[in-house]
Amino acid sequence: MNAENRTCQNCKVEFTIEPDDFVFYEKIDVPPPTFCPECRYIRRLLDRNEYNLYRRKCDATGRMLISIYRPDVPFPVYDQEYWKSDAWDPKSYGRDFDFNRPFFEQYEELRRVVPHLAMVNSNSVNSEYTNQANNNKDSYMLFTSDRCEKGMYGSWCHGGCYFLSDCYMAEKCEFCYECVDVAKCSQCAWLNDCSDCVNVYFSTDCRGCTDCFGCVGLRSKQYYWFNENIGKEEYEKRVKQAIWNREFIREAQEKVAALRVGIPVKFYHGLQAQNSTGDYIENIQRARLAFNCRDNKDTAYMQDAWQKVEDCRDCTEIIISQMCYEIQGVEIPNRTIVARSCFSTISDSCYCDMCFVTNNCFGCFGLQKGEYCILNKQYSKEEYLALKAKIIAHMKQTKEWGEYFPASVSPFSYNESMAQDYFPLTREEALAKGYSWRERPETNYDVTMTSTDLPGTIATTTDDILTQAIRCKTQESAAAKAENPLCATVFRLIPLELTLYRKLGIPVPEYCFQCRRGKRFLVRNPRRLVKRHCQCGGVTASGTAGGKYKNTAEHFHGVGVCPNDFQTSYTFENPAIVYCEQCYQAEVV
Repeated sequence: MNAENRTCQNCKVEFTIEPDDFVFYEKIDVPPPTFCPECRYIRRLLDRNEYNLYRRKCDATGRMLISIYRPDVPFPVYDQEYWKSDAWDPKSYGRDFDFNRPFFEQYEELRRVVPHLAMVNSNSVNSEYTNQANNNKDSYMLFTSDRCEKGMYGSWCHGGCYFLSDCYMAEKCEFCYECVDVAKCSQCAWLNDCSDCVNVYFSTDCRGCTDCFGCVGLRSKQYYWFNENIGKEEYEKRVKQAIWNREFIREAQEKVAALRVGIPVKFYHGLQAQNSTGDYIENIQRARLAFNCRDNKDTAYMQDAWQKVEDCRDCTEIIISQMCYEIQGVEIPNRTIVARSCFSTISDSCYCDMCFVTNNCFGCFGLQKGEYCILNKQYSKEEYLALKAKIIAHMKQTKEWGEYFPASVSPFSYNESMAQDYFPLTREEALAKGYSWRERPETNYDVTMTSTDLPGTIATTTDDILTQAIRCKTQESAAAKAENPLCATVFRLIPLELTLYRKLGIPVPEYCFQCRRGKRFLVRNPRRLVKRHCQCGGVTASGTAGGKYKNTAEHFHGVGVCPNDFQTSYTFENPAIVYCEQCYQAEVV
């Protein structure tokens, strides 16, 4: 079977369906997709709101709660304890399937009457403001994280992190601030793609380093200052003499950014990627367009898929899965076609949402331990299998079978969803593409301090800062406001974060949580790939990087230009010097 080019019915851009994709679609009996991979990904992200939280009433108890759903959504919302209880029965909303109507129309009618779970922060202690999070303690505004204590304003923090703030993709870290893609780091700030580091600041791609500042691409080094070995005495002198104010921080960030573009980077972030393409990948085999994935095998178009994921396509935020297609936010799915926001396990099911421990169900919402149900109505095994086959035949005729839930019925607007994080749009751009947009309601916050009035250093910051309503720096210019449509405009500090700032010796932030989060997402490359040549010229970097870097070792291709091509998330606009894995290892590892 040959690859075929198709035109996306959503964005009208041409995309390719590969031979192994056709084999997979035939195996699970779905037609080839009509949306391109990126549009399919965005459609799934539209159903995922992680960090926009609202105060509203529980529609069952009347108590105030924190929820990912606005007070004006057209369906009931229950708090976690009540929703998981036996006080209500999701099967009481069951209904017959009408073969005179489209499936999605009937499913949406069901979804709008069945109660929704306000948010998910299971087995957590003193962590009310966390979502898609489990087993956390004393944490605040922490999302998609597990087993953290004193975690704040971050996402994807795992493995027993302790006392960190504003971090994205942190594992087994402690006392860290504004770090992205870090593992086993302690007492660090402003790191990117580092591991096993202690007392390291403003650094990128460092491994096993201690007491380093503003460094790039170092391995097992100590007392380095912007990649220069200055010795213990001089290093400690410079650290002691530094005045850690915002100007010092900005200058350090600018200087390390200039250093970074002069040192080669590997064309992808990760390791042990066999016959695969993507970025931030580890231990994967035969995976295409995989982003932030581990332990994948024979997959394609995957994002945030970890732990023994095999033979799947188009899945976002899953673990331990086989034979799944078009899945979003499902913990352990197996042999399932189209599902979203399901927890624990779901197997041999289709078009289910917010279901717990569900097997052999079709078009169900809010079930707990359900089996052989269709539109929340219970059937015998024989009745279920016969009716399921008829519904699939009907959906093939209406061209719904195999398609994910339509974007038009997402419970979130574009700028509430994770789509805005990975594919940011302005209001005008979103509306032009047919997406909804939530206008932030007018607020009349009593601002008591502007960002320009903030104390310059943490040493001059008193506990009085905790009583201040601080205007975000974004609000000080029209251009910044336009670039940051999610800005909260005003923010407060909590005691826990002030304690961390004092421990690390860094000033309090100028920007609100939403703006800080947006800046972190820009640190990572976009989740898109382009075809490029290795920029190693044998002696120096070649191509657009010409002469900016001189190689320090002999490479496999000698003094000539490296012949390797690859797909990378480093776009042509990115100033980085991009090397293939062999050339990178010769220089950096």
